Amino acid sequence: MNFFLNTIDRFSRLAETVAVYLIFGYCALMLTEVVARAQAKSLSFTWEFSQYAMAAIFALASGPAIRSATHVRISLLTEALPQKVAKWLDILANLIALVIVALIVSAMWTKTSTSFERNILATSVTKSPLWIPQAIVFWGMAQLWLDLFARIVRRALDLPFEWREADADGGLSDV
Repeated sequence: MNFFLNTIDRFSRLAETVAVYLIFGYCALMLTEVVARAQAKSLSFTWEFSQYAMAAIFALASGPAIRSATHVRISLLTEALPQKVAKWLDILANLIALVIVALIVSAMWTKTSTSFERNILATSVTKSPLWIPQAIVFWGMAQLWLDLFARIVRRALDLPFEWREADADGGLSDV
C-alpha cells in the first residue's frame, strides 16, 4: 500500500512542478503583452495561451493542494467535533468530492478525446489544437482524483494524510 500511495505522491509532486513552470510561463506571456502594448501593438497569442496556462495551473495544483493541506477548507465544524467523528466526516466529504471529480475527469476525457479525434482547433489566429491544453487539464483533474483517493485511504488507515512541510525533509520518501 505504501508503494501505491508514494507513487501517487510522486505524480502529485510532478503535477505541482509543472504548475509552477506554467506560472512562470504565464508571467512571461503577460510581460510580453505589456511590452508589446507599450509599443502600441498586441500579440493575440499571449491572451490565448495565458488562458490555457491558467486552466492548467488550476487543475494541476488542485491535487497537490489536497496533499499538502493548502486548499481552502472550513474547519470550524471538524474542530468542534470529537476527533473520531471529525475523521469520518472528513472521509465522507472526500468521498463526495471523489465522485464529483470523477464526473469532471470523465467529462474532460470526453472533451479531450473528441477534440483529438476531430482535430478541433482554436478559433483564434494561432489555430492551436485544443486537445493539448485540454489534456493538461485532464491530467490535473485525474491527479486531483488520485490525491483525494490517497487522502481517503490514509484517513481510513490512520496514516499521515497531510504534509504541510513536505519539502522540509526533501520530500515524501519516508511515508
